[in-house]
Amino acid sequence: GRRRRRRRRGRLPEEMPRLTEELIRKRAEHNEGVLSDLEEVALHQQELEKIESLEACCRHIKILLLQNNIIPKMEGLHKLRELEYLNLALNNISMIEGVEGCESLKKLDMTVNFVSVEELEESIYNLKANIMLEDLYLTGNPCEDWPGFRPYAVAHLPQLKQLDGKLILPAERIKARQQLPELQSSLEAAVQAAAAKRLAEAGQPVSEGAYTKESRNEMYLEMAAQKEEKDKNERRRMGTEAKEPRQIPGVYNARGDIRQCNEGKYDFNLDDTDPAKIIFELGVPKYLDTTALDVDVNPLYIRCVVREKVTQLKLPAEVRPDASKVQRSRTTGLLRVEMPLAEPGRV
Repeated sequence: GRRRRRRRRGRLPEEMPRLTEELIRKRAEHNEGVLSDLEEVALHQQELEKIESLEACCRHIKILLLQNNIIPKMEGLHKLRELEYLNLALNNISMIEGVEGCESLKKLDMTVNFVSVEELEESIYNLKANIMLEDLYLTGNPCEDWPGFRPYAVAHLPQLKQLDGKLILPAERIKARQQLPELQSSLEAAVQAAAAKRLAEAGQPVSEGAYTKESRNEMYLEMAAQKEEKDKNERRRMGTEAKEPRQIPGVYNARGDIRQCNEGKYDFNLDDTDPAKIIFELGVPKYLDTTALDVDVNPLYIRCVVREKVTQLKLPAEVRPDASKVQRSRTTGLLRVEMPLAEPGRV
């Protein structure tokens, strides 16, 4: 029977993970992250939607575990000539393809995918080039609903030694070859019936709990969202949760006046005794990197942002920003800003 599952609601992640070189390197810790001679990698349960990057950086891979993802298509595998075992169980694959170049392939696990009777003939044909293939698993695929599935696969793939975990005996192989013409006719009829059924069901709502590609995608998205929420709660509990970037206060307050503040609680001095200029000094930390300072001289105010903390003062008279000079003491780190008055000597 078809699997039934309880529907859960939750926030879906914005983007599913991708099979990148970085992820492969992370999963290759047993090989010290080295990919050039990597022979085995486990990439199961990563919510992956596409096979990529492997041909570029893992040419010597022999065992590739990609089960329990949501991969819809077999691709990016053709150049893995040394690959011996490929596990793609529990994915969303409709057709076996893209492994003709995997000349060392001995075992292929396609358990619980979506290879239907309509894609069976081409899927089997695409395995003919894999002369080393001994072990094939297709349990749980819709194509197995057709009674002729096993003898059809046995007849067309003489290199197989076992199918779905069951040994292929010589007598079974001989009988399958003898039945091949009848099996071919039966398959064509089954394909036509499946196509007619699909056409008749087009546009009709899918029954609750039906095991389809869409329901499986939804299930995995929900699982990914739950995992993300769980990880977030754990980070919050451990105090390692990434904090939201701080909003630096603007120039004006809610009343529309120039804001006056000293968020960093630094010592400062505003000297307007000189008739030609105003001098502003701010006691920032001595060893603070100058790149962490942002000074803005405006005709009506002076604004300094130090490590996202704002010190801003309204000036007692209008100044000339273009002629202002900013300096910093090498011994104390003191910040000094000299701002010439727009109208020198005016009281």
